[in-house]
Formats: sequence, C-alpha cells, structure tokens
Amino acid sequence: MNFRPLASTDVWRDLIDRGRRRIYPCKSVLLAQGESPDCVIALIDGLVKVVQSSECGDELTLMLRGPGEILGEMGALLGRPRSATVTAVHRCTTVVLPSHAFRGYVERHSLGTVIYQLTVERLNSHERLRADLLHLPPAGRVARVVSHIADEVGHPQGPTGLLVELGMARTELATMASMSRSSALAALSELQSAGILALGRRRLIIKDVASLRAVARGEQIPNGIGCKNGTPAM
Repeated sequence: MNFRPLASTDVWRDLIDRGRRRIYPCKSVLLAQGESPDCVIALIDGLVKVVQSSECGDELTLMLRGPGEILGEMGALLGRPRSATVTAVHRCTTVVLPSHAFRGYVERHSLGTVIYQLTVERLNSHERLRADLLHLPPAGRVARVVSHIADEVGHPQGPTGLLVELGMARTELATMASMSRSSALAALSELQSAGILALGRRRLIIKDVASLRAVARGEQIPNGIGCKNGTPAM
C-alpha cells in the first residue's frame, strides 16, 4: 500500500521534478486536519504518522507511512479539507507539489484509477484491522497492530526478522489497539518473553514473523524462555 511501486521510474521522476524540495524536521506537521488541500507531498525519505482527531479532541494514530508515499492526494483530487494530520516521526525529505499541478500530473499519466484503488485498499485494510480487534484477546490485539504497522514500514532485519521504526511512544500502540496502557504493556511483555519481539524505546524487532502473525489471528502465544530485562517500559 505504497504509491512508489505502482508508478514507473519515469512517472515517479516526473512527480519529483515538478515539485519543490522541502525538509521537515522531526515532529513538524506536514499536513493538518481540516486545512485546505492546497498541495500534495511526495515522501522521499523519512517516516510520518497519520493521526485523526475526533470532535471531542481524542486523537487516534491511524498508520505510519514511509518513503515512496504520496500524502494529501485525495483531498487535492476531491477538493475536500484534510481528513487527518500528518506529522514527521523522523526528519523527512519531501517534494511539495501544488494541488492543481498534481491533478495535471495524474491526468497526464492516467493515474486516477491507480490512486483510487490504493485509497480503497488502505480503507479496507483499516476496516479489517478495526474488525479484527473486536474479537481478539489483548496479546492478539497488540500483535495485530504490530503486524499491520510492519506491513507498512517494516524493513528486513537479519535473515528472518523485521525492524519496525515506530518513532512514537508505545502508548500509541495501545490506542491503536483499542486497549488500556496497562493491558498493552502486559501483552508486549508476553510477546517479548516468548521471543517474538525485541523491544527498543521507539523501535521494535519482530524476531519471529510467523508466530506474530499466528498470535494476530487469535492463536495462543508459544511458551518462551522468559525476558531477562523484565517488563518493558512504555
């Protein structure tokens, strides 16, 4: 669910060449929920998180996005206000393209169907995640969210592992999993003790991808050898 693999090298290069290069420091806002869709951003390097705020002020982290992504495209195409806020998790190198220029780019390369399908797949993926969380036990919920994030921004780590740069406090994993902080903490500890995850402060390594996905489907956590460092800090 990333735009770059869907576009040829020439098509991607055309987008980069037509925009204005801009660097966003860590924690800076690239797009703000509710603002006018005056531009589209192509993410060249870095990591961002997409957060949606409710009318009562609650915030929910929807997803992380990495290099090769385009941000704000649907607002630009439909002329609607931003539906979420996009914040830099790490320093981001981007190319910013005015909305009218992006619409011309989409028409020139006949990308309307591609972008529509990408948007629908993202919505379906998010809906499947929310539906799965309704019936999973606590460890399954955390495993499902971690698996979802890994599908988006995971990188190979060693022969069988995946590195996931979270760039955010693990409390946000609890929110994404629709559970309390204490329950998420206990579930992470279980997954670490079983040897499925190795936890860093703002990153984690999936050491056993198959087992993580099994737990995310509702299967029990395999017996582990224990965690030397005890319960991980959130």
